[in-house]
Amino acid sequence: MDVKSKVRDIISREVSIKDMDARVECFACHVMYKVMHECNLDEATAADLLSQVLSEDSALNERFIQAMEYLHLYTRARALWFYSKDRVEKDSYLTMHVKNAIAEIEHEAREYGKDAMLRRLLLSYLSTYIAQIIGMDLHASTEELYYLLRKKGELEQEIGKMIEGIKLKE
Repeated sequence: MDVKSKVRDIISREVSIKDMDARVECFACHVMYKVMHECNLDEATAADLLSQVLSEDSALNERFIQAMEYLHLYTRARALWFYSKDRVEKDSYLTMHVKNAIAEIEHEAREYGKDAMLRRLLLSYLSTYIAQIIGMDLHASTEELYYLLRKKGELEQEIGKMIEGIKLKE
């Protein structure tokens, strides 16, 4: 059996589990680590294969997102209003908000310049990353990040260096 077929089988098995262990913090990570361990792959390769298989198999991708929503939303009683919508409504809602966010970023780039936009994107990424690895909500992780930046000037300098580095690569 080739590795993609094995990955597809692992995904199918994981999305079919009816009573997913609520201790699983992130469904996507859980599946990716299963792929990594069962196929003896490094994390980046496992993540790439997971993404490839889901991109190539729309039915499996639908089952994957349903399982993810079940674990992350339903079992944890979060965003139940979103969970209860059908897929068309969810896609429409998400698309609208993604387009709004893009328009907001474009406006800020025009209004305040590239540095401010790059800083905002970088801080948003860092806040999201902190929320994901610690398991806290995004608002709390953003406040933790700003607290740390106020306290540790060298982190602020690193962010400035990174922004300058990005601008130099243009």
